[in-house]
Amino acid sequence: MAMPQSKLSPPSLESAATTENSLTTLVKLFSVDMVAAGSSSFAVSPFIAIVDRSIIENTNGKTPLVQGLKQGFATFFSQPLHFITTRQFRLVYAIYFSTYLTANVIDTSCEHLSRDKTQTSAAKFVGTTAVNMSACIYKDRAFTRMFGTVATKPLPALSYLLFAARDSLTIAASFNAPPIVSQWIQTEGILNSTKASDTLSQIACPALMQVLSTPLHLLGLDLYNNSSSTTGQRFSLIRREYVKSVLARVGRIAPAFGIGGVGNNYVRSYRQQILANQ
Repeated sequence: MAMPQSKLSPPSLESAATTENSLTTLVKLFSVDMVAAGSSSFAVSPFIAIVDRSIIENTNGKTPLVQGLKQGFATFFSQPLHFITTRQFRLVYAIYFSTYLTANVIDTSCEHLSRDKTQTSAAKFVGTTAVNMSACIYKDRAFTRMFGTVATKPLPALSYLLFAARDSLTIAASFNAPPIVSQWIQTEGILNSTKASDTLSQIACPALMQVLSTPLHLLGLDLYNNSSSTTGQRFSLIRREYVKSVLARVGRIAPAFGIGGVGNNYVRSYRQQILANQ
C-alpha cells in the first residue's frame, strides 16, 4: 500500500530568493555607506590635520596659531600629494573614516532590522563614541608627542579622561542632536524646508558644542606639556587661549562633522535608488 505523502513542504524557492535579494540589497547599502564615509573623510581631513597641529603647537608655545595655519596650508597647497602620505594626514583620515562608517553602518543595520528612532539613536551614540573616542585619543597622543616641546612621555590619565569627555560631547552634537534640532527648527517655523533645516543643524550643532569642549581640550594638552603648572596657571592658560582656540576648533569641526556630515548624507541619499529597486 502506498504511503501517504507528507504534508510538510520544503522551503519555497520564492522565500529563498527573497532572502538572497535582501542580503544583496544590504551589501549594496553597506557599499554606499563605505563610499560616503571614505569620500567625506578624504575631503575634510587635510584641513582638520592642519588645524589640529596648529592648535597643539600654539598651546605649547612652539608656533603662534596664525603662523602655524599659514605654514600648514602652504605645505598642503604646494605639495598636496606628499601631504596626504604623511602620518599627520593618515591619522586624521582614519578617525573620520572609521567614525562615519560606523555611524552609517549602524543606521543601515537598524533600518534593516526595523529599529525605532530611539534605539537607532542610542546605538549610534554608543557605537560612534566608542570608535571616535578610541581613534581620537590615539591621534591626540601621537600629535602631542609629534608636535610637542617636551621629551616624549606617557599621556596623563586625566588627559585621556578630558579627551574622552570632549569627544563624547562632539559625537552627541554631530550625530544625535542634528535630527532633533532640525525637527525643532521646522516645528517653530524658522525654516520650512526639511533639507535646509537638516543642513543648518548638521553644521551648527557640532560647531556650537566647541564652546563647551574647548576648555577640556586645552586642559588635556596643558597637563601633558606643563605637568608642574599650578591650577591657577592652567586656568590662566585656558583664559588666554580660549577665544582663538574656540574659533580654530569651530573652523575645524565645521568641515569635520558639519560639511563632512552634509557630504556624507548626500552620498548616502543614493541608497534610496537601491531601496526603490529592491
